[in-house]
Amino acid sequence: MSLLQGITVLDLSTGIAGPQATMLLADRGANVIRVESPVPDSAPTLGSYRVLNRGKRSAILDLDNAEDLNTLLALVAHADVLVESFAPGESARLGIDYPSLSKLNPELIVCSITGYGRDNRHANRPAYDQLVAARTGLQWENRGWYGSPIDHILGRDQKVPTFDVSSDISIGSDRDGPIFSATPAVSIVTAYNATLAISAALLARQKTGRGQWVETSMMQATIMMNCAAWQKPERTTPFYQFEVQDRRQTWGIVQAKDGYMCMWVSMPQWFAAAGAGESLRIPHDFVVTPQLRMMTLEQRLDALRTAAPIFKKFTVDEWVALAAEYGNESCQPVRSPEQALCDPALIAEGSVVAVDDPELGVLHQVGAVYRLHNRPLATPLAAPKRGAHTEEIRAEAAKLASPVPRVKEATQRLKGPLEGIRVIDFGAAVAGPWGSQLMADLGAEVIKVDPARQSYWMRNYMALAVNRSKRWIGLDIKSDAGKNIAYELVKGADVVLHNMRPQAAAKLGLDYESIQVINPEIIYCTTRGFEDGPRSQLPGNDQTGNALGGSEWEDGGCAQGGKPWFGSSSNGDLGNGFLAAIAMVQALYDRQQTGKGQLVDASILNASLFNNARVYTTPDAASFERPQLDANQTGYSALYRIYRCADNNWLCIAVCNESHWQGLTTCISDLTSDSRFSSTDDREANDQALQAYLESVFVTRAADQWFELLDRAGVPCEISEENFAR
Repeated sequence: MSLLQGITVLDLSTGIAGPQATMLLADRGANVIRVESPVPDSAPTLGSYRVLNRGKRSAILDLDNAEDLNTLLALVAHADVLVESFAPGESARLGIDYPSLSKLNPELIVCSITGYGRDNRHANRPAYDQLVAARTGLQWENRGWYGSPIDHILGRDQKVPTFDVSSDISIGSDRDGPIFSATPAVSIVTAYNATLAISAALLARQKTGRGQWVETSMMQATIMMNCAAWQKPERTTPFYQFEVQDRRQTWGIVQAKDGYMCMWVSMPQWFAAAGAGESLRIPHDFVVTPQLRMMTLEQRLDALRTAAPIFKKFTVDEWVALAAEYGNESCQPVRSPEQALCDPALIAEGSVVAVDDPELGVLHQVGAVYRLHNRPLATPLAAPKRGAHTEEIRAEAAKLASPVPRVKEATQRLKGPLEGIRVIDFGAAVAGPWGSQLMADLGAEVIKVDPARQSYWMRNYMALAVNRSKRWIGLDIKSDAGKNIAYELVKGADVVLHNMRPQAAAKLGLDYESIQVINPEIIYCTTRGFEDGPRSQLPGNDQTGNALGGSEWEDGGCAQGGKPWFGSSSNGDLGNGFLAAIAMVQALYDRQQTGKGQLVDASILNASLFNNARVYTTPDAASFERPQLDANQTGYSALYRIYRCADNNWLCIAVCNESHWQGLTTCISDLTSDSRFSSTDDREANDQALQAYLESVFVTRAADQWFELLDRAGVPCEISEENFAR
């Protein structure tokens, strides 16, 4: 039996975030009915419909039509969840806002997704992924600042760098300015938030008997993505900051003989010693000194520059095999999403699934990005064509009992959906603690367990960002006394979480088998770097996970000749934590029904696969036509990209339908006289020419002048803002 069997979800959302959230619910067995407008969604979905709407049924309903609205209301009266992404005020106009729907069905959970929330100065801005990234400054955070984002917020970032990065080791494009990310990161984190909120509301409903209204926004997603970088301390202390987010950071992405690989956190000097001869060897005589461990960014760049010719002597596979043999050095290939979707280890784990598409045949798609071991994921059905089930859904609605307004009193009141839940967090660094912090934010009591040797880490800005709302205890679990105290904590817990490699957890007696003996009803969550397979024993991190999953390939525009890129929108650690939190909450929901605990897990690699959920391929890794980022990291097409303006500021446009195009032509009248741009098909066929023309036009005026002109004409646009975080 699937986890969410018997749960009905009405998906009225558009774009990427809502459909990606309801895809996760459909994957877990929910009956998801996609209610689509007669007018197709014009938001940039990047070709994701075939994946994000799998396992759902599709009905086209015009909610301005009384008969269709009544069909929806009949469904609402018997539904469990409704997801919508209307502009603020639109659901009230239609009569399907939460106050109205909750009278019809007090058990209904309504999830509202907006661009910027309600009742603020941003609320009515167009909510397209990269427009939000531009307005909120994420495009600039992707490029980073000299020093750090915190230095920038405090107004002390370096305007002129004291040293630079040589072209032989630089990553991404060589230009300055903001980054248009291939990863629709704003939408993806919004999908995480929506799924977590819905899961928590379902858990709370088991105790209270009532539904509720949950909201999230794309602006909130941006802020959460930058939870570590966007801090404004009154004063800084030693170890609070370090150079990891300086824009010159290369994140360990280097070029080997036949491609790129990522060796983040490993020392370039180790690789230089390993490849110094005619063949690779493990340099057993290599000595790690305190000076090597404490390299500054400039010293690390110098070491990478020195090692660059040695990296190119051997293939990616040779380097990866050597690092794996040694076991303590991090090294993984930078792959395309298609290559990741054909990885046998990921297929075996189920994080990649084969879906039988009636039009294209067998397609590999992202699969179970988190696992509940008592509730395995069934192979999803292919996405339907728009409106394929309209008459079927109408007939079902007609058979349902007439909706009668009803009132249901809460059987129990909660301060938060996870009130009364205790979580023991043995996590380190970012991925593990972020998952438990999300639990704390939802009302759980979280106890953070750390050995004294990690005290240095707890002083830095990253640790502070992912450990709020917790209680903390210092324990040496390697000692008998420390282990006994840890086990006493486990006895009274509902959830245990860690992100150690399996051999480390077993050595400490914190593996699932040991913990389950102490507390058979425990929800035990482990978050990993990679899959539960050949790479499970290897060191994993955000950067190598995103190299394997395809995000660095996509975000660098590698398909168009670019160099790999890792930036603030990669969300490997944070994505892993989000997936873990969703898994833990859903496991608690399951335990409420069955009384049984279980093992759940997630990984950084799976978070990267989720970044690229829009991508699908054949079993032999064939590429289907899909939007591709350009090598200069400016956009997907001439009409969805950023442009430099006369004042050296950047403007982002998203011309997604004919109305937007007509607005653009009123501002740039010469476009109407060029036959190459007459129709949508013409514009797609002559995209490079249109891009070159618009580049020449936008550079003639300041960004704020273009913004005022285009915005007045109804063209979705935003200035790429540098100082939003300030």
